[in-house]
Amino acid sequence: MPGNGHFFVEWKEHFVSQERGNCVVHYFLKDSSGESILAVVGTERIVRHMFYVVSEEFLQVHGIESFNSANFKWRSRREVVDWLTFMLSKQLIRGKKKKG
Repeated sequence: MPGNGHFFVEWKEHFVSQERGNCVVHYFLKDSSGESILAVVGTERIVRHMFYVVSEEFLQVHGIESFNSANFKWRSRREVVDWLTFMLSKQLIRGKKKKG
């Protein structure tokens, strides 16, 4: 996992349930060793209204025990995609700095 020489290389979206009114979607970050970690869970609270939150697994793996929960909760897919993309670019920038 990132932090031990690995870095995130891509993210994937997986629909667990697409049942109307009960949609669940998982977003995974994949690292350079090929391992994936559940990063974000999206659940439909009201028909067509999703709520997204960073997974407990992700927080534990990355040692984030106390955090401002507002920074890890979103109401739109676009915000989630922006955060996932940021996580990829953050790792890429860190990797380039280590090489240079």
